[in-house]
Amino acid sequence: MDGVHVQQLLSLTTIIHEPDDDHSAKTHYTAIKSFLALYKKAIKQCVFFVGDNCGVNKLAALMSVSLIGCASHRLNLAVKAYTQEHVDELAKIQQLMIKLRTLNQASKLL
Repeated sequence: MDGVHVQQLLSLTTIIHEPDDDHSAKTHYTAIKSFLALYKKAIKQCVFFVGDNCGVNKLAALMSVSLIGCASHRLNLAVKAYTQEHVDELAKIQQLMIKLRTLNQASKLL
């Protein structure tokens, strides 16, 4: 609009409506088709999807559109790989942080 790129949020609703619905590519396809109808758009107008899970990967293949991988997921994988050699130490730190959640325990550090 007026030289400014505008994006619409399609939906934040669940795609599971029927007992036999699941998170498959087919269910996603049906849900997206119904969301787009609200905006008087056709599913053939979709040119790519952003995501990184099996359902979205299959959906992109089903629709013959590009898939743009999720940067957050790739970052998470990189951090896990980087910290892999420190798993035991990180687990101990996590347990300590859980114990320190209460003020009484945290005050013992002072």
